[in-house]
Amino acid sequence: MLTIYVCIRQLLIRCLNIFKYTRIENVEQGYQMESVNRDIENNMNAELRAHEDSFIQNPENKIEEFENKANFQDCEQIIDEEAIRQFIDDIPHISFSQSELMKEIGERAIVAFSGVIDKMDGFELLEEDHDFNFWIKYVETPEKYQIGIMKYTYTLNTSIESYIEFMKNLQLHKQMDNSIDAFEKHYEDNNLQINYLRYKKIMFMDPRDFLYIKYTDRKGDDCIDISKSINIDHFQPQEASTKQCTRALLLLSGNQIKQIEENKITITTYSECNMKLKLKPVMTKQASKNEIKKMVKRYRDHFNQ
Repeated sequence: MLTIYVCIRQLLIRCLNIFKYTRIENVEQGYQMESVNRDIENNMNAELRAHEDSFIQNPENKIEEFENKANFQDCEQIIDEEAIRQFIDDIPHISFSQSELMKEIGERAIVAFSGVIDKMDGFELLEEDHDFNFWIKYVETPEKYQIGIMKYTYTLNTSIESYIEFMKNLQLHKQMDNSIDAFEKHYEDNNLQINYLRYKKIMFMDPRDFLYIKYTDRKGDDCIDISKSINIDHFQPQEASTKQCTRALLLLSGNQIKQIEENKITITTYSECNMKLKLKPVMTKQASKNEIKKMVKRYRDHFNQ
């Protein structure tokens, strides 16, 4: 019976380890998971004690039940706001060979997105229309960078399937947006990608580039796709830049897509991005909204052809 107890505990600990995958790179900024991990482990120990008697009564069935539950989807329920904020702020350090870790990052990003998409505290409404709404707010980092957090909704005349395929076509996006210098796919496996995106110098911003995971979760007429920056040692783009780029960070960017009619979808976007700019928000917020409106128009023109 002791062996059964140990097995069960190992399964629960496997859940806990999911929350320890990130490399802590900046202790000065307080990126530490110690207190969160301690709370999670205490919760798991309480769960184990609560179920111990039922395991003893029927160990074979209960072990199978816990094995089925010892995965990310069940652990996600114990992620609180502090852990979500920690996940958003941290940039994981991975390699191309860590496909399971990439999937875990994508799954955790879905959870984080679900935890922030409906919260409107501090947002300023810049435009309200029946098929386009835009909100924005800014937070400042210790380095005095202004992080823009945008939420916007719009509709497209298409299906979820067509939209997903459209979003995977990086060369098409490059053709549609002349501010894009390079858009490359460096990894793809089912609903997971690693993409590299580089922008030319535009308006108030010198060249910026991104390296990020894109993960898609589809359930019937609902779909969420997520983008989250990552670090990869010795990464090189396929198409080298002739100008120096600043690595910008997609802390969390996601789209919630719903099929509302046979050929119409509604998209709600949350985008939290550190472009590493120190300009005051008043200088950038209208420009940010206008760039998003241009993007939405390009998308609509594409699907209305």
